[in-house]
Amino acid sequence: MSEMNVLFIAPKFFSYEEAIKREMENLGYTVDLYDERPASTPLIKALIRFFPKLVSPISEIYFNHILKKKKFDYYHIVLVIKGEALSIERIKKFKQKNPSAKFIYYTWDALKNFKNGREKLSFFDKAYSFDRHDSKSIKKIKHLPLFYTAAYQALGVALPLKLDIDLLFLGSIHSDRYPVMNNISAAAKKVLKSVKIHTHFYYQSKWVFFVKKILDINFKKMPWNDISWISLNELDTLSMISRSKVVIDIHHPGQTGLTMRTIECIGAKKKMITTNGDVVNYDFYNSKNIMVVDRKNPVVEASFLQEEYVELDSVVYEKYSINTWVREILS
Repeated sequence: MSEMNVLFIAPKFFSYEEAIKREMENLGYTVDLYDERPASTPLIKALIRFFPKLVSPISEIYFNHILKKKKFDYYHIVLVIKGEALSIERIKKFKQKNPSAKFIYYTWDALKNFKNGREKLSFFDKAYSFDRHDSKSIKKIKHLPLFYTAAYQALGVALPLKLDIDLLFLGSIHSDRYPVMNNISAAAKKVLKSVKIHTHFYYQSKWVFFVKKILDINFKKMPWNDISWISLNELDTLSMISRSKVVIDIHHPGQTGLTMRTIECIGAKKKMITTNGDVVNYDFYNSKNIMVVDRKNPVVEASFLQEEYVELDSVVYEKYSINTWVREILS
């Protein structure tokens, strides 16, 4: 392949953007990665989502800086993930500066959550969403689930370790995740008193958490001591998942697309309990490996906690790898 230059604009999200960049480079592309936001503080994130006009002047300065880069007009591909802070006017200027580049869009959040989300699609040559329902309701959108990285694939082929965690939840706190996890824990203890449960609830800002406890009923009874203000690094995350029999996935009630954790369980070959009923529509679904529960009244079966993981066809594992994901995006 002749040298292909990629401008990659994506949100900072647990280093997944870095993993995508590395995979593109492994395939021979030259990649310049920029955060899709002028800053990734909790305040800026909230303003971009709910009051984008307030952040617009800062965003314009930030994207103007990218636009003025000497080699901007040499990009063959412009790949944007989410692009909440990227205005329609700015996309137009990007295309004017580099009319021959192929513009590709991907969202790992439901498009309905973005202001002007649909309007932006017309400026892209291809558009993808992790959400099946986006692709059904919007003709321009193609469905492309998320991926697992090589690190999770390595877990799946590694020799079995001592599994000293029966149920594991690792994740950021949002919506009703905390009470839902408590419901699942209670349901598991009801059928298996000896069940060993480990949780790591992460929240990025103490002051935002304080405000949430005042305004959000789901946060009111959440003990401060149960929250970690530091996210787990990749090694600690992989270590805990490797020691676990079953991983818990609690999706946002406003989403139907499958979480990254769901796909990572495929690569790691781990059983999963999830609140997302849409998982039954995917080719990797196997009731021996995946249990769907109601987020308000979960029922956990003791046999599911005790039985072994069932291997899937090798084609399925390959389909959800980051390599396949990147090849599809750039195809």
